Amino acid sequence: MHSTLEIISEDPDSAGPDLVSLDDLKLALGIEGTTEDATLQAAITFQSRIIAEYCNRRFGLAEVVETFTFDRYEDMLQRQALTLSLYPVVEVTEVAGMAGTDYSFDPTSGRLWMSTGYCWVDTVTVSYSGGYDLPEEAPARLQRAVIDAVNAGRTSSYRDPTIREVQHGDARVSYFTPSISSTTGSSDFLSAAASELIKPYRRLHIA
Repeated sequence: MHSTLEIISEDPDSAGPDLVSLDDLKLALGIEGTTEDATLQAAITFQSRIIAEYCNRRFGLAEVVETFTFDRYEDMLQRQALTLSLYPVVEVTEVAGMAGTDYSFDPTSGRLWMSTGYCWVDTVTVSYSGGYDLPEEAPARLQRAVIDAVNAGRTSSYRDPTIREVQHGDARVSYFTPSISSTTGSSDFLSAAASELIKPYRRLHIA
């Protein structure tokens, strides 16, 4: 079984990809003034995209149509759920192509199943809306991950990366490079701490 997702409608103000607002970032980092605004905004967008890629998800709110296509002779066990790609789910407006007419879904996980004993077969098309109204509704862990990543980028840009230690009198400051997650792909840009923060929001596929 495979699925395709088509975006029908989205509001730029809530579709993302930014997971935190510029004002909230500046407040968290104690940044005043507007001289860095353009750079900070670009960093927010970049880090938010990296996190979305790592989580294999789209987080922004949208109305979509998702089509699930089963291979020939393939079906699912009774009461086994389809998992919608865009969640949390706000509303399911139509489920076309299923054998029965009654269905239910879990908004938080995006799991959808038939209330009767029928199985999912052939092609099933689900029209629904889901995702977070960004950046206000983004989960706190995702916002924290973006803030930490942007702050780490600012801090490292202010010093020569070849310098490992600075000493002045009895004071000594040592610099280190945050450990990087051992997984591949977008995690090359994420620290181990950031990867841990966003772990609950990853969408995993089992081959």
